[in-house]
Amino acid sequence: KKRAALKAMATLKRERAAKKRAALKAMATLKRERAAKKRAALKEKADAKRAVVEKKRAEKKAIRASGAVRPYSLFVQQTTSGKKGKINLKSVAAEWKALGEGQKQKYRDQAKKNLSKRRATRQSMKKSPNKYALFTKQHFPAEYAAAKKNTTN
Repeated sequence: KKRAALKAMATLKRERAAKKRAALKAMATLKRERAAKKRAALKEKADAKRAVVEKKRAEKKAIRASGAVRPYSLFVQQTTSGKKGKINLKSVAAEWKALGEGQKQKYRDQAKKNLSKRRATRQSMKKSPNKYALFTKQHFPAEYAAAKKNTTN
C-alpha cells in the first residue's frame, strides 16, 4: 500500500510539473506574441510618420522645382552653375549691376513665370477647409473674412 501511495504521489508530482511546464510555455508564447504585436504597432507608427515626412519633402521639392522667384537669384544660379570650388559672390553682384535693363528684363520675366508656377503648385497643395471653417464662413462671414485676411498676411 505504501508503494502504491508513493507511486501515485510521484505520478501526481510529474503531472503537476508537466502542467507547470505547459503553463510556463503558454506564458512565454503569449509574451512573444504581445512583443511581436507591439513591434508591429511601433513599426506601423514609424512607417506612417515616415510617409508624412516623405510627403512634406515631396511637396517642398515640387515647390523648389518651380525655380528661383527673384531675378537676381536666377542670375546667380545661371552664372554659378557648373562652377566648382569657391564662388566669389562679390564678382557676381558686380556682373549683375553691370547688366543693362534689357538683359535684366529677361531674368525678371523668367522669375515672374517661376513665381506663378510656384503659386499654382502651392495652391494645388492647399488643404480643403474643415467643417468648423465652413460653419464659421456660413454663419459669421465678417469674422471669417477677418481671420482669413490675418492668416494669409
